[in-house]
Parts: sequence; structure tokens; C-alpha cells
Amino acid sequence: MHERCISPVWPCAMVGAASCMAGIRDLGVIIHGSAGCYNYAEMAIPDPLNCTYLIEDEIVFGTEARLRETAGALSQIYDRIAVINTCVPSITGEDLEQFLEDYNAIVLDLPGFSGDFDTGYQKALETLEIIPDSEREGVNISGVCSTDPFSGGNLAEAVRLFHLAGIKSAAVYCRDTFESIRSPAEHGISVNPDYDPRTVTSPGSILGIEELIKAFCIIQNFFQEADIDPVISEAEEAEERIVKACDKYLRKNDPPRTAVFSTRSYAEFAVKSLVKYLDAEIVFTGLRNSEEFSIQNIPSGKAVDIRMIREKISTEEPDLILGSSFENVVSPKTPFVGITFPQRSRVVLHNKPVAGTEGALVFIGDVLNSLR
Repeated sequence: MHERCISPVWPCAMVGAASCMAGIRDLGVIIHGSAGCYNYAEMAIPDPLNCTYLIEDEIVFGTEARLRETAGALSQIYDRIAVINTCVPSITGEDLEQFLEDYNAIVLDLPGFSGDFDTGYQKALETLEIIPDSEREGVNISGVCSTDPFSGGNLAEAVRLFHLAGIKSAAVYCRDTFESIRSPAEHGISVNPDYDPRTVTSPGSILGIEELIKAFCIIQNFFQEADIDPVISEAEEAEERIVKACDKYLRKNDPPRTAVFSTRSYAEFAVKSLVKYLDAEIVFTGLRNSEEFSIQNIPSGKAVDIRMIREKISTEEPDLILGSSFENVVSPKTPFVGITFPQRSRVVLHNKPVAGTEGALVFIGDVLNSLR
């Protein structure tokens, strides 16, 4: 028997599906549910969302009229809409596709009880029926998930690095048009592998200096006309700056005992960076979306229960915490760096990356400033 989760800190499948679809610029998204479901999704997703705002009478007597009214209004703005079902109307079992047969609509029956955020996101991607186009030029950028606090910065950083190498960007998952996403180029680079579409090949990610260099070397094999030397040179210079700053810190301070709470890819990036550059002791890695961690000899486990998170932090007493607002509230006096959703304790209006050379510099700079 699985232990009951008290106060889950990671969103449900409905929010994951909405995040995926809302990133498609020419697609209108409707949350088919109550105001509470909509407000939960709207709080997490910066992109435009719409809602049917179902009340008790519509649940009892049927939601067709309300859904058609909302779809009709939104169809005046968008050529295509996506309707995401929530828990209560999903249980009643109405045929939403029949209700929407007069509209160019995609129906996603991904209520909260069908899984977590990542399940909803991946299943939403699958509904897009992605088929790579062998004649399309450029390289795809994947892993751009709108709930990720670094998504805008990561995308800008990937485009900048492509420009340095003379590479054209192709489809962006998910920050693009519907047709572009459905017909991507054959190859791509990821800024966050947790949110890559499973049907598109990605030779690697640009999370971390070492991974960035590997990924661009692979891309060079597919695009002989590309010049990756400026990217490699910049990455090596960035690493020299990181090493110098971390060595200066370690001359006066002990390596930090660190607890990391994040999605799997960001957690792996953070742990590798902290161990490599600051010789950090990782006392625990709490994963939002996985129970398996690829780095050996690091204590880890799934961390979506606020009670479990509080107990781990209290027991381990880390010198540094990487995580979300939940971890920051649990231990407000411990040096903290935000690395995963949600980040409610501060206002960030600029596009801050964690991927690429700029992302690596930003991340280590934030860690050192927090420790000071």
C-alpha cells in the first residue's frame, strides 16, 4: 500500500495538459470545469486560458450548452481550440467531442485524477500527432514548458547560441504555432529534457557546460555548414569564470551541505554543478516527477508531500536549499535558490535562463550570492 500524500506540491494532469496547449500561439484553450480548477491552472500558467465556469446546475443537467457557448465565443478569435476536461465533468461521462462537432476542436480528457503534471503534459503532446519533416531546415528547441520559471530565458539562450553557430531554429516545444509544432525538423536540442516530445529525436540538452558542448558537437555532424567554435569557446570561458569564483569561495568556506528539490532534469543539472564546482555534499535530492535518479550514491526520492519535505529538511539541516517556495517557507532562514515551480517569494520579470552558458553562470552566481 502506498502512503497517503499530504498536501501535494506538484500540479495535476489537467494543469500539465493546459500548460502544453496554452504554449501554442494560435490555439485557444478552454478549461472545462469549475472556477476553482481554472484558478489553479491560471495561477500556474502565464499563457492565456479560458473556462466554462461550471456550477452545480450544469453538472446535474448537462454541460453542453455552456461548453458550446464558450467554444463559440473563442472560435471567433482562434481557428482551432483545445478543451481540457476536469475531474467532475469527466466522471459524469458526457461526450464532449459530440458537443463540439461544429468546431475545430481538440478534446483532452485529462482530469486531475488521471495523473500528475508531467503525465498530462506528455499525453497532450501525443494528441498533436507530431510527424518530423525531413525537408524542414533548422534544429528544434524542446523542453520549453510555460510553468517552468526559466522557460523564457532558456528559449532566448538557445536561440542566441544557435545564432552564434549559424544554425536556424525550427519548431519550439511548446512555444510555437500549431502547424510548426506538428511538422518539426528531424533534429533538436533540449533546454529541459523532462518536457521533450517522445516522437522527436534530441541529440542532447544544453543544461550544463559539459552537456552543451556534447550536444553542439553532435549537431555539427548533421549540419556541416554550422560553425560551433564560437559556442565551444564561449562555454569554455564561462566554465573558467565559474571555477575561479567557486575556488575563491572555497578558500574561505567549507563545501555546502545541500538539499535539492526539483524536477529530474533540473535536479541532475544542479547536483552535477554543485558537486563539480563547489565539492558540495548533497544530503538529499527530492524529485517532483520521478522516483529514479541517474546520479549514483546520492540519496534521493520523490518529494511531492509537504510533510515529507519538512521532515527531510529538519533531519538533514542543510546549509543550502534549492527548490520552490514550499521549501523556502519550510526553512526560511536557510540560504535558498529557486529552481522549480512555484516561485512566489519574489518577483522576476526578466527572462532568466538556467540552460546554456548564461544559464550556468546565472545558476552558480545565484548559489554563491545565497551562500554569502
